[in-house]
Amino acid sequence: MTTALDLITDVYQQAKIYPPGVALNAADTAWGMTKMNDMLDEWSNDRLACFANLEQSFPLVPNKRQYTIGPTGAPDITAPRPLEILKGPGAAYLMDANNNPYQVDVIEQDQWNQIGLLTATSDLPDTLFYNPQFPLGILNVFPTPLIANTMYFDARLQLADMPLPTTPFSLPPGYSSAIKSNLFLRLWPDYKSGDPPAMRVEIASRALAAIKRTNIKQSPAQYDSAVVSRAQGGYNIYTDSTRGRG
Repeated sequence: MTTALDLITDVYQQAKIYPPGVALNAADTAWGMTKMNDMLDEWSNDRLACFANLEQSFPLVPNKRQYTIGPTGAPDITAPRPLEILKGPGAAYLMDANNNPYQVDVIEQDQWNQIGLLTATSDLPDTLFYNPQFPLGILNVFPTPLIANTMYFDARLQLADMPLPTTPFSLPPGYSSAIKSNLFLRLWPDYKSGDPPAMRVEIASRALAAIKRTNIKQSPAQYDSAVVSRAQGGYNIYTDSTRGRG
């Protein structure tokens, strides 16, 4: 476990703003916290900088199609506001009272706008559209549910701010290095003249790139068998020929 103060102190020392063993004053601590939280907030808009997707759920209310979500402001669902909801097979599903799952398609705004009769109802809604309004996001389900089943979805959440310098926290491998090396660059012009050392720029770039590579989530390509026939031959680049499939 570490604290935000540990990270900030290390950065100030690496930049030779503070010598080792000297405690940071309150003003520099507060400024370091501000710069670090601004950086984490910016990283939240880069999906590869976010290390985890969270499965969230909410109970459907009969005859209710829209649900607000957020941590404050009297939402229908009191939970972290998603930056986005993931798409693709398995990204969302409905669970009935007997724990039977049913696939739900997550769609975009343009697809939602093409639904002709939003007042349609069903025991098992099969479509979810998320409108990331602020401060409360809006979850839309279709058709309008008639039964109080539970909707599950995978969401990308923003990186949490560090509220207090002394609050302990833990991060996945590589994040401590990426935060410190990139915070170094952000604090440098506030205390030093000229550009930061090129070596430090390279270290920060490599550290952030490393966690992004780790966070890449593979999405296997799929095709509609009604459109692409499995009986078609495959092209062999080595023999310059097509191999048939039985």
